[in-house]
Amino acid sequence: MTRKRLGYPEVKRAVKEQAGVFEARTILIEDKASETQLIQELIADGIHAVKKYQPTMDKIMRMHSVTSTIENGFVHFPDQAAWRDEYVHELTTFPNGRYDDQADSTSQALDWFKQESTNRFVDLISMAPGHRIPSLVRRPVSDEFWSYYWRY
Repeated sequence: MTRKRLGYPEVKRAVKEQAGVFEARTILIEDKASETQLIQELIADGIHAVKKYQPTMDKIMRMHSVTSTIENGFVHFPDQAAWRDEYVHELTTFPNGRYDDQADSTSQALDWFKQESTNRFVDLISMAPGHRIPSLVRRPVSDEFWSYYWRY
């Protein structure tokens, strides 16, 4: 994992490239500051998988609200991935670690899914017997953005 600041054009290009590579059905972007412009431009460019994320609480409270989802095994961590150790370290040291970008984006994705699950047939709490538990899979979009999808 590389941590660096990208300029707006590079971020926009990276989001579009990764959306194509992973055939993203949902691209979650926090709707604030320069990200609002990014959302508008991506939609104007025909990237309709973009979803606005409106946080309803600060990142520490948001992480607390989704911790049980991780602890109860609803989030899939691959056994081997180049980014795994650093990612898990960031999650486990949040909010006192050196970085918090990945923890923040993870809490946003899980919070968004919880909000959206009330409008879907999938309910992580009361899945029918015999169904596999969905796993949250995380893919890099750029050094600052990650895409998430649920694998069943």
